[in-house]
Amino acid sequence: MAEPTDIREEIPIRSFAISAYLARIEGGRGRYLVLKRVSTYLKGTWQQISGRIEQGEAGWQAALREIREETGLVPSRFYSANETEVFYEPRQNCINVVPVFVGFVEADARVVLSAEHDEFRWVTAEEAREVLPFEVQAVAIQKIEATFVRASPPEFLCIPTTSSDA
Repeated sequence: MAEPTDIREEIPIRSFAISAYLARIEGGRGRYLVLKRVSTYLKGTWQQISGRIEQGEAGWQAALREIREETGLVPSRFYSANETEVFYEPRQNCINVVPVFVGFVEADARVVLSAEHDEFRWVTAEEAREVLPFEVQAVAIQKIEATFVRASPPEFLCIPTTSSDA
């Protein structure tokens, strides 16, 4: 039997970035931090905290670093959301699989934005659908609301935020 000659180029699947949602609890409901981008890529859109994983970092370490860099905050509780955001990235011709993390801060936490963003807002899960440009973002917040705010998250998803505990 002859070997097939029709070999097609495949789209690679990569995982090199993180997605982190910061929440604060108000009246038993979550309010989620969204940031408005100023950089050329996705300029003017609202988004959660995101960024690339650096050499030698675990995904959760990248999430904590990006939270700190983009907002000046350190979550008091931090979890793997046990979710991924999957999307096609045409600029890199790859399918991105992005792990999702969720952190909680106190209601009076003071946000200090990096140069990547010029505005921030705390939105409800319902408002997230109106301001976030991608359905996958609003779905992630809906799942976080159900699993981490309205229920007690499984302890095994907790990630310590100090290096001595990790």
